[in-house]
Amino acid sequence: MHYAIFLSMYIKKVKKSNSGSKKTYYYFHLVENVRTPSGPRQRLILNLGRLNIPRDKYKELANCIEAILTGQSALFSFDPSIERHARKAAEKIREKRSKEQPDDIKETSLEEAEFKEVNLTSLEGSQVRSMGPEYVCHCQWNELGFNDVLVQNGVSKNNLPLFEALVVGRLVSPGSELHTWQWAQNYSSIFELSGSPLRPSLNSLYRAGDRLFQLKDALEQSLAVEEENLFSLQERMCFFDLTNTYFEGQAKANPKAKRGKSKEKRSDCKLLTLALVVDEQGFCKYSNLYPGNQAESKTLKEIIESLIKIRPNLAKDRTVIIDAGIATKENISYLRKNHFHYIVVNRGKHNFVPSDTEKMHLVRQSDQYSIEVKGKRIGDEMFLLCRSTARQGKDEGIRTRQEKLFIERLGYYLDGLGKKGHAKSYPKIMEMIGRLREKYPRASKLYEVEVIPEDSPKGKTVRAKDILWKKKPQYDELSRFDGCYVLRTDRLDLSEREIWETYIMLTQIERAFRSMKSSLGLRPNFHQIEERVDAHMFISVLAYHILHSIEFKLRQKGDHRSWATIRDVLSTHQRLTIEYDVKEQGQVQRHHLRLCSIAEPEHKQIYERLGLKEIPLPRKIHVVK
Repeated sequence: MHYAIFLSMYIKKVKKSNSGSKKTYYYFHLVENVRTPSGPRQRLILNLGRLNIPRDKYKELANCIEAILTGQSALFSFDPSIERHARKAAEKIREKRSKEQPDDIKETSLEEAEFKEVNLTSLEGSQVRSMGPEYVCHCQWNELGFNDVLVQNGVSKNNLPLFEALVVGRLVSPGSELHTWQWAQNYSSIFELSGSPLRPSLNSLYRAGDRLFQLKDALEQSLAVEEENLFSLQERMCFFDLTNTYFEGQAKANPKAKRGKSKEKRSDCKLLTLALVVDEQGFCKYSNLYPGNQAESKTLKEIIESLIKIRPNLAKDRTVIIDAGIATKENISYLRKNHFHYIVVNRGKHNFVPSDTEKMHLVRQSDQYSIEVKGKRIGDEMFLLCRSTARQGKDEGIRTRQEKLFIERLGYYLDGLGKKGHAKSYPKIMEMIGRLREKYPRASKLYEVEVIPEDSPKGKTVRAKDILWKKKPQYDELSRFDGCYVLRTDRLDLSEREIWETYIMLTQIERAFRSMKSSLGLRPNFHQIEERVDAHMFISVLAYHILHSIEFKLRQKGDHRSWATIRDVLSTHQRLTIEYDVKEQGQVQRHHLRLCSIAEPEHKQIYERLGLKEIPLPRKIHVVK
């Protein structure tokens, strides 16, 4: 069966030249013929921009656009690449026409109900886009005042939707900027919520990312103030830690891309280090980027001074909490000199003896673990020996495994003394055992190892005759420190329980890093140029501000779900277009009704806890005659 319809749209190629150069550009307009009192004229429907399609496909594209708008696309078979262009153009035309018609905001009552003759077989759904996660993030973006900061720093209001799409995209569909652009254009309703950017393009999205990083200090300062006011934060604690991300590719154009110790065991890749400062509630106060081989111990002074520069009030009566990797003598001395209080993990347990583990008292008990502590005041500092049953099992397992491997390897060296092709030289055996001690330090410190040399004439290489090993006398005593670590602080006003409970809040920053790695696309980093890499990392930091604000609000209402779970639940709340034919006065008109799906109970519950309406956007309708 063949179908025929009369189509009036067509593609017109327009030539334009740059007044400042001889360069010529060609744009494509979708136009239609109309009758006017002055005669037939062409009316512009949509500027299609630049099209990379053959000339003989222009008519097919115009036909496809009109078929989609009139609901007759199912009657025809179009080239898939042409249909993709046509659907994007049709969406823009619908958006343009819907703006020219009033929003159907009110719910219709029986008196206001309007009955029309609708062809039920013409009902179709189209333009289905994700709405729920974007809606929640969009509202939090506005509440944190992102747009105000951007406008105050010279960003055009017409480009604000691009900035929001960059950050919200990292929350809803984490990936590269290219992925974010495709998501915003084809799968999300973010531009319906934030408004359409003036000249949307992938390049403009990259430029928006660059501009965000240029405004890093202004944004972080404003966000810290807004979050403090919104959530009544005390900001008495500063938790400091570092993590790293790895690069796909050589990143030769990035001087910060260095090889170092990867926390993901990606020693084959170059790395970049991210440092964060968060408060006791997990809100991010400051971030900074360092080379991938940056030593943890060398960043504290620099980042605290940078933080104080933009937040001077954070230098007063603050307690800094850091892990053992950063708690060097120099860093502790710096904190004391600058009047910061501190709670740190002390390097070593030299202030305690094994018998102290028998005098510990319980500060926390749960089904999974228990915590015991014993304090010892030395001068104006308190040292707190802590033992965790969960960590005890882990330490014991590591030590036992290392002991087994250490002894097996010593036995292998011993057997090799009597076998051909194995090392027998005394210096070589000593070197091998030295390397073995480095590889298995926990086992090494518990064992004494002796290599017995043979008597040999002068001038000849000394051979090893035997290898002996035995447990050190203090083996049983040293193993009693399994599961133990020592905290060091100048907060003498805190009880032993309060010292431990304050330190354990360091998990806030670990949670922040986990969120960035798992939910916000922090790694891997596919960019190669330094500016692009910095922008990509900072977008994840900004996205974390929104993520944590949402999770914090929900926790205050007793909802402890993670953002990943909330995102999955809200993903089924969508925006779509219902198309149908209406017969009026003998003529058939195609109606396009843009609306949100009905919020389900799970959606309503989340919106209610966040203080949001359950209908993100009003209905919009336009008619194709």
